[in-house]
Amino acid sequence: MKPTGNQILAEFFRCSANILNDSDALERILAGGIEACGLGLVSLNSHCYDPIGITSIAVISESHIAIHTYPEAHHASVDIFTCSRGNEKSQHLLHYLEEKLMPATTRVVEVSRGNPLEVSRTNWITDDNSATGFDVRYRVDRELFSGLSRYQDIKVIENQDFGRMLFLDNDLQIAERDAWLYNEAMVSPVRGKLDDLSSVAILGGGDGGVLYELLKLDPGSVSVIDIDEEVIRVARTYLESICHSAFEDERVNIVLADVFEYLDGSHQFDAMIYDLTMHPESFIVMDREDYLNQLFMKMKEDLKSQGVVSLQCASEYDQKTTALVEKLLNRHFSSVKMDKKLIPSYGSMWMFASCIKT
Repeated sequence: MKPTGNQILAEFFRCSANILNDSDALERILAGGIEACGLGLVSLNSHCYDPIGITSIAVISESHIAIHTYPEAHHASVDIFTCSRGNEKSQHLLHYLEEKLMPATTRVVEVSRGNPLEVSRTNWITDDNSATGFDVRYRVDRELFSGLSRYQDIKVIENQDFGRMLFLDNDLQIAERDAWLYNEAMVSPVRGKLDDLSSVAILGGGDGGVLYELLKLDPGSVSVIDIDEEVIRVARTYLESICHSAFEDERVNIVLADVFEYLDGSHQFDAMIYDLTMHPESFIVMDREDYLNQLFMKMKEDLKSQGVVSLQCASEYDQKTTALVEKLLNRHFSSVKMDKKLIPSYGSMWMFASCIKT
C-alpha cells in the first residue's frame, strides 16, 4: 500500500496542570484547533480517569486526534493522524495545541502511514531525560535480563565500557565500572556519624551498591526500604560485583514498602540515605513539589536529633530539580550542602546533597 496518511506523535513536557485535568477545556481546545486548521470534526469524546488524567479523542473526516494527559507530571501525549497527502494541516494543528497547552518542551515523531511499519530489535537503550537538552544512548552488547515487575520495567545489560548496567523504565540506575563513585558520594556525608551510627535507613537502593559501601562503616543496623522485591532479586543474581553479599549481612533488614507510607515518625534513625528518584511523576497523583516536601518532612520526623541525610539529586543540567531540592531541604533541615561529582556512565556531572536535622 502506498503511503496515504500522516501521523504526528508528540510529547508535551511541563504543561499547565490545570488544563490537563479539565475535560471541557481540552475539548474546546481540540474543537477550536480542528476548525482553525480546516479539518472536519465528526465526534468528540473524553474519559476522565480516577483520580486524575484525561483522554480526549476527536474523530475527524480525515481520521482522528487524541490527547492523553498526565496532570501529575504536567505531561500530555498527542496523536494527530490525517489520511491525506501532505502534513500542512497536521503541523498547523500541532502548533495550535502547543500554543494552548504551553509545553516548555515538545518532542515529535512523524510517520508516513500506509506502507508496512517494521520495528526491529535495537542494540541500544536510550535514557530519556526531558529535564535536560540531551538524551544518553547506551550500546547493548548483551542483554542479561529483561522483565516487568509489578512496578516497572527492569533490564540488565552488558556494555563494553561500563560493564553490567541496571535500567529501571530505561533510566540508568547504576553501572558496574563506576558504581563505586556514586556509592562513595552517597555514603560520604554519613562518615562523620561513625561514632553514633546504630541505625541507618536507605530509601530505595534496591541494587545494593550503596548498602555495600555503607556496611564498610560498621553500622549497628541498616534498613533498606524498597518497594520492588524484583529489583533486589535481579541485583543479587546479575549485579553481584556491585552489591556483593550485602543483602545477606545479618545487620541488614530489607523492608518491602513504599517509603512514603513506611516513614511515620516511629523509627528514629541516626542517618538516612535517599537513593530514590527526584522525578516521581510517573507514580504519584500530586504535584512533584508537594510530594517531595511531604516526603522530606516524613524523613525529618524519622531522624534523631543531629541525624544526617544524604541524597542524590539530578544531573547538573537539571537546574530546576536541583533548585527545588535545595529549597525544600533548607525548609526542613540545616547545614544543607550541595556538591557535584562526575559519574561517567550518567554522561554528566551529578548533583548530591547532604543536611542535618537540628
